[in-house]
Amino acid sequence: MAYTIQDFYRTASSKDFARLFQFRVTQFGNIAFSNDQLTYIETAALPGRTINNIQVPYMGLQFNLPGTVSYPGSAGYQVTFRCDESYDIRAALEAQTFATFDEQTSSGDYSLPKSNSNLVMELVDKEFKTKRVYTLFGCYVQAMADTQYDIKDNGAIASVQCTLAYQFWRSGPEGSAGQLTTAYDKNGQVNPWTLM
Repeated sequence: MAYTIQDFYRTASSKDFARLFQFRVTQFGNIAFSNDQLTYIETAALPGRTINNIQVPYMGLQFNLPGTVSYPGSAGYQVTFRCDESYDIRAALEAQTFATFDEQTSSGDYSLPKSNSNLVMELVDKEFKTKRVYTLFGCYVQAMADTQYDIKDNGAIASVQCTLAYQFWRSGPEGSAGQLTTAYDKNGQVNPWTLM
């Protein structure tokens, strides 16, 4: 069956599209950011997930079998913050790295992050209602990028890029933040669309 321009228009006008700015972060590891501070997040990403492929050779053929899971971006998940004028957000990120390890005392808390150290991101619609929730479990601040300053600049907003590491993630509907269970049908079923 051919899919025409009219079919595309009918589907798109009924289901619309997700926009890249329709997200908010409601928890950032174990840093006690306020909701006001979390609005300074400029960019984040939905995390990836990979089923490892296991090859089984037989008579010159490579049979491919699904294996266990891996999270390819878990060692380098990046979030960009706009800097507030008093640098409170940058200071909190710095403090987190020193809490993990401080070379002045040669000590820190570099054990496996606790169960409350999660990043929670909500995808929202045009009315700011939560549609999906992603929880990245066991987060910690792994790195902060340099923030470049330039005396010749015309007033651009300073930002700080933060790299987190996490263990794994789960997603689900509103109210599922922090739950270790997944909201996906194990049979691979997708919610059917009802077009108007």
